[in-house]
Amino acid sequence: MLLKIYYYGHPVLRKHCEPIITITEEIRQLVKDMIETMDKSDGAGLAAPQVGYSLRLFVLRDYLFDEQGRWSLSEPRVYINPKLSLPGENYLVETEGCLSFPKLRLEVARPDRIHVEATDIHGNLFTEDVEGYNARVRMHENDHINGVLYIDRVESSTRKKIEPDLRSIKKRYNP
Repeated sequence: MLLKIYYYGHPVLRKHCEPIITITEEIRQLVKDMIETMDKSDGAGLAAPQVGYSLRLFVLRDYLFDEQGRWSLSEPRVYINPKLSLPGENYLVETEGCLSFPKLRLEVARPDRIHVEATDIHGNLFTEDVEGYNARVRMHENDHINGVLYIDRVESSTRKKIEPDLRSIKKRYNP
């Protein structure tokens, strides 16, 4: 089932989300619905608060590259109660978008790599060290579950320039 996406200005996007204690059938269904919503919306990832749930949960698909430089998407990945640590010392500035900010793309500096510890949909703890764009997606989605938005990570001069766009999103999508 497609879920409603919540847009900039909705209070759920600024909440520090609650941990998931037990992986219930409702959580499993939420994950399925989030994956469907992410895929139909052409998103690289989707966090629970973006669909109205204040839970420490996000889903994503990794970008995979073959020897010829062609890319494809991985199977969906589920991150329950993730913890990110050991950010790389080098920062990369790249363009990011967000389903909660229609048509707004911004240059954001993030570490080039990150260590992740999380639980999967089956209740198994896993760890991974991720680099590049795939690390960026995890950091972006993890920000969501901490009430942080990618507009919080841009320079103040950029933030001032996009204020009219932000007001427009609030007005259009949060009547």
